[in-house]
Amino acid sequence: MCRLLAVASIEEKTVEQALGIEQTNDFRELSSFHNDGWGAAWSQEGSIQHLQSIIRASDDPSFDSYAKNVTSTEQIVHLRWASKGMATTPSNSHPFVRKGYAFIHNGNIAPAKQLEQYLTNESKQSLMGSTDSERFFAYILQCCDHEESAEEGLIRAVQFYGSNFPDRSLNSMILHEGKIYVINVHRGAGFDLSDYPEKKLGVPYAHNSEHYHDLMLQETDDSLIVASSGIRNGEWETLPEGHIFAIEENGGKRTITSIWERR
Repeated sequence: MCRLLAVASIEEKTVEQALGIEQTNDFRELSSFHNDGWGAAWSQEGSIQHLQSIIRASDDPSFDSYAKNVTSTEQIVHLRWASKGMATTPSNSHPFVRKGYAFIHNGNIAPAKQLEQYLTNESKQSLMGSTDSERFFAYILQCCDHEESAEEGLIRAVQFYGSNFPDRSLNSMILHEGKIYVINVHRGAGFDLSDYPEKKLGVPYAHNSEHYHDLMLQETDDSLIVASSGIRNGEWETLPEGHIFAIEENGGKRTITSIWERR
């Protein structure tokens, strides 16, 4: 289970410029709990750049350097809390980047080998690590390859996974062609620390069964930010669950629109 952050703006900004120092510090400090590394992806001159680290963000000078210096109009950031049995290695670190898509995920869907039954041989050959998240991403790419648009592919993949793995979190962010897609599908997903006794002290703000999987929205004059729960500062509204949202430029501003609603 992990923390997700998306920042979209009209003019290029750093994460710290978009969130401000207090909220950036709040997000960084969540890595004391989500302490299995971090990663980010951003748009740059029509392509996707990315970096990954297996050091928790609060201990990694490269996180501060990234947050203060990397400018872009679209960025996604991930703080990793590895599921039991999933090694903290670069190949298991988010974001996963392929075919012009970058992907980050918060959830534990099913054993990774179980998910491979839905993948083509080509998709299996693309896998680098051992996580269920990477296999979910591979299935999304399969669907995008076979549908008329990326949006239709995302919808098909989420419908399939939502039907076959109810009560699991599919919460994800995907950067593709200047847009950020936000999958907010987690109804029934729990927050259970019984397998993580070491984490029961110092549980962060909003880390409970009611709010852990919430995705929050903040809009300013020139930026749109979506984040997992846990950032104390700022004014946030909860995005409705059971949707896929598209964040894109529209009329000189950033807008967020639902492209699919679970019925």
